[in-house]
Amino acid sequence: MKKSLLLVVVMLVAALVALPACGVNGEDNNGDENSVVLPAELKGEYPDGRYRGSFFDSGDYEVAVQFHIEDGILTNLSYRHLYWRGDDYLNPESEDNVFVFTAEDLAAMAIQHEQLLEYLEGKPVSAIGDLFTPEIAADDIDVWSAATIRSAKVISALRDALNRGVYRHP
Repeated sequence: MKKSLLLVVVMLVAALVALPACGVNGEDNNGDENSVVLPAELKGEYPDGRYRGSFFDSGDYEVAVQFHIEDGILTNLSYRHLYWRGDDYLNPESEDNVFVFTAEDLAAMAIQHEQLLEYLEGKPVSAIGDLFTPEIAADDIDVWSAATIRSAKVISALRDALNRGVYRHP
């Protein structure tokens, strides 16, 4: 397993080193970076439109997000699903909740998660990485609520959306 992973890493590094030296048809481009053809997503550019992505864990649908990109800017960010161990953060009073946390705690954690998306509103796509430090975006981050851990799930759902591409064009 380790040898396979090492081989994949070596091949990926070799491909990345060779990529700038190749033009459209694999010809030498004499160092002209403008002739390298890369998909927009690899350049950090994403087409305008609506994006949807999810984070799954142990077969459970935990975080699902939806957002728009307009000229490289994130807008209209929202959660489609926000669950953990059978509790729906977006509907803390639901009778279907198993109540690992109280309804009051679920509502408080939902607010923290909403703050993560509010932070990204109007920012470039590259700001998603800011959520690795969730205390800059959400109030009252603490160890008990594990909001720091869940910010990584939100980041994964956002990245999943970017990897999937445009869900609906404008």
